[in-house]
Amino acid sequence: MSLATRTLGNNAPERILNAGQVAQVLTSEQLLALRHSLQLITLREELVGYALDLVRATRTHPSVLVGAGPRATQALLLASRAFAAVSGRDYVTPDDIKGLAAAVLGHRLILRPEFEIEGLTVEEVIRSMVESQTVPR
Repeated sequence: MSLATRTLGNNAPERILNAGQVAQVLTSEQLLALRHSLQLITLREELVGYALDLVRATRTHPSVLVGAGPRATQALLLASRAFAAVSGRDYVTPDDIKGLAAAVLGHRLILRPEFEIEGLTVEEVIRSMVESQTVPR
């Protein structure tokens, strides 16, 4: 409610941005350099397979009508690298992938109506998929 109300007043994000009240903290070149530096974050082959298995599971789960596609795997791996970097590490862990699965995959899934009617949520489905996948060592 507060976000909807805020967009109607003087504190709307667009108005603040257009008024020049937002300070730039990075140049576009710096942002590109940071994005390219994510390639330096180690991502073991087993973890790539783990992420791929999670995304594939979204397409075979009985409660899912539409699962995640190949770009979801790319997004999950990139987000995992970014999370590792922000966490001060130069490597991705299985927990990075597990922790980001709902945020990255959640909006990409459509549940079957009969499961939605029963109250099942996308987050619950993703949690069950994460728990059922074998974590690489």
